[in-house]
Amino acid sequence: MGKPVYHFDRWAEFLAVTLAENIARCVISQSPVQKVRVQLDRQQNWPVGFKVILENTLLAKQPNQRTLEDDATVNTVDYYYRCPSQLPQSKEAADTVAEQFIPAAQKWDDAFYPDAWSLKIDDCIPALLRSMALRSLARLLPQQLRHQGVDLSHNFSVQFYDGENFLSFFYDAITEDLKRQIGFYLGDTRVFAEATQLCFKHEENKRWFKSLL
Repeated sequence: MGKPVYHFDRWAEFLAVTLAENIARCVISQSPVQKVRVQLDRQQNWPVGFKVILENTLLAKQPNQRTLEDDATVNTVDYYYRCPSQLPQSKEAADTVAEQFIPAAQKWDDAFYPDAWSLKIDDCIPALLRSMALRSLARLLPQQLRHQGVDLSHNFSVQFYDGENFLSFFYDAITEDLKRQIGFYLGDTRVFAEATQLCFKHEENKRWFKSLL
């Protein structure tokens, strides 16, 4: 077993494939899918469920599908592929990546601020990268659904809903926040290099991250 990693790029791919598999198991009938509403929870890092809205406004569900306790219209994710990321599902769960990264960062840079690396604080680097991964999920999901044979409407969209609000993940805003946080906390080249390895698997994404420094 290697050291724990977030690899947010592979996590987004995993979520797209997993959600597409679960959606494809729904009874969709003859109407194309118009929206997939990904259900988030403020206390969780991973999506907690999904809603499939058809072009005829009906909801698609799996036979005998479990639903969220507080919303019977939201399907739970019952089928998972093997996840390549150690991103904790709950924000209260132990974060093995942070437990590894923070002491190393402090050894290389004694001014490194531990609270700068947290999934619980929205403007911290890993939390911002999680938001970017969810944005990637929205872009990857249509292709995966088509691969599963799911018919999509011409105006298909992916939404994110946290039980109270619809959430938007804007590339420019997240990127600017990342640049600011990287400038504050990842100035040491060794710390930045380690963060890059923990957060990304694909070389093109590592190059993108390095361009923010």
